[in-house]
Amino acid sequence: MMWYLPITILPGLGMLIFSTTSQMMTISTEVGNLLSTQTTGFQHKIADMKIKQIQRLTYASTLLYFAAGAYVLSGIVGALMSNYTTASHITLIVGTLALLAALCLLVFYSFRTIKIRRLQFDHIHLTE
Repeated sequence: MMWYLPITILPGLGMLIFSTTSQMMTISTEVGNLLSTQTTGFQHKIADMKIKQIQRLTYASTLLYFAAGAYVLSGIVGALMSNYTTASHITLIVGTLALLAALCLLVFYSFRTIKIRRLQFDHIHLTE
């Protein structure tokens, strides 16, 4: 395996990081709007669920940053050594596992987001 292979993954990883950060900021704004005025019990419940979503996104972002660092380190170690060593392989595998864990968190986040939206939709129809 060539030393530059892990580094070629970084642009895609950067897009995931950007997307995750953007989602965190959007949800944070929503929570801020929900809590800026006196909230009902339902609004408080939704805000609590959204804060948990921000927490999931934060964990995913942290894992994505860790994976990016591991990929860069793997590439550097591979470039500095004359052959691709066991250390660079292990670093690459650890980075890939971190990326996989982050993607699982993002999938779980997506399913939870649908549930929150469904609760909001159902509640609007109950109050009419």
